[in-house]
Amino acid sequence: MLGIVIATHGSLSDGLKDAVNVIVGIADNIETVNLVQGQAVDTLGEEIKAAINRANTGEGVLVLVDLLSASPYNQAVLAINQLPDDLKNKVYIIGGVSLPMVLEAVNHQLINTPIEEAVDAIVNQGKESVGSWSLADIANDSDDDDDEDDF
Repeated sequence: MLGIVIATHGSLSDGLKDAVNVIVGIADNIETVNLVQGQAVDTLGEEIKAAINRANTGEGVLVLVDLLSASPYNQAVLAINQLPDDLKNKVYIIGGVSLPMVLEAVNHQLINTPIEEAVDAIVNQGKESVGSWSLADIANDSDDDDDEDDF
């Protein structure tokens, strides 16, 4: 089973895990790590490393972070470099985590997708799940429909 670690600023990671539990029931093998205000970043790295080790079942670990090149991401990179070679080659970091991405990760965890394929699917889900809506969109669609009815 794929391991999942969500590492974010504040308690966003806990909120994402909670939302997953509401949607799919209790999700297994998800660890959360929170960078709290005033926390030394090096302690965050130790927490991420410990979470990776707890989540590791031998199938690989996904580390989902909120921002690329920010503290959770940077500390995850440092933590991975401290892991044994056989594990560090099976840990992937994905930035820009969102609820649809975590749900996608859980789905691949459940169907035992190889980690390399899961990473691509999770990144694609993140890209595809961004959209917008406004009332003006409906009005514009209605105007377009009216034009098509005219002869």
